[in-house]
Amino acid sequence: MKLSDKIALGIVTGYSVFHLLILIGVLPQNIVWGGKIIEPKTILYLEFAALFIMLFLGFLILIKTKIVQWNWQVKTINGWLFAFSIYFLLNTFTNLLAETTFEKAQAIITIILAISLFNLSKRKL
Repeated sequence: MKLSDKIALGIVTGYSVFHLLILIGVLPQNIVWGGKIIEPKTILYLEFAALFIMLFLGFLILIKTKIVQWNWQVKTINGWLFAFSIYFLLNTFTNLLAETTFEKAQAIITIILAISLFNLSKRKL
């Protein structure tokens, strides 16, 4: 496992814990989604979706790095990883446009994740 793979997995793990802490109420809900979503039920749905996506992405990374054996075609895994790299690249730009400093700071993390996922999607293992 290369350093960039470890970084990607670490970021995904960190974000998974982050979303879980919001779901269980340890972290305040107003620090996510631009602080604009007031309805608690909506935040729960969005946080569950975000947690699921992070867990799925982590699973893809584990498959690609051969830590987990799974019977998916490499092309499929690479496609997913590439799609996630594009998503996090776009997310980086939205973070830069955010109103809160917390979300603006996330741009650094998301661009690192986007680059790591792009590299992972193009690498043959």
